[in-house]
Amino acid sequence: MDTLSPVVADAFRLLQTDLYEYLDEAEFVASRCGEWSEEDVDTARELIPDLVVVIRGVLGEHGPQPAGDCRICTVPWPCPVVTTIHALLKDPEHHFTLLLRRATDAD
Repeated sequence: MDTLSPVVADAFRLLQTDLYEYLDEAEFVASRCGEWSEEDVDTARELIPDLVVVIRGVLGEHGPQPAGDCRICTVPWPCPVVTTIHALLKDPEHHFTLLLRRATDAD
């Protein structure tokens, strides 16, 4: 079995750390205490479509091939990436689902 060189493994770790730090910062800003200013609300409204683009991009990459396998993971579709995203987005206790439910109820 091939193993990653220490340099490549370190690069992967740095990339993962950078991504998680970015997500941690976004989560911190979103959950900070106190009232949101109009600027905070506007920023959140801009951020949601950006996050949707990211999720759509990941889902697009992990789409099914004609044979029924994930294009990236090469395991039967839906792959673990798709099922994880689906579970997180559709969880009735998560804020994204609650936000969508409120928007639908308001219509």
